Amino acid sequence: MAKLKIEGLLEELEAEFKKAISSTLRVHFDPEQYTDKEVYKTFQAQLKNRCDSWETIPNKYIKS
Repeated sequence: MAKLKIEGLLEELEAEFKKAISSTLRVHFDPEQYTDKEVYKTFQAQLKNRCDSWETIPNKYIKS
């Protein structure tokens, strides 16, 4: 098992997460109902609330 720092993951993949969330929302909702910045800020907060600072993940998801 490996430990993954959630905040580090958010920092490393911020641009990719923002694009994926924005693309997903555009499929389901009118873009006038939200801003990408608001949604990403909420996503970060929810992730931090629902995950520990360090999450344990199986080694099968780690490649060196």
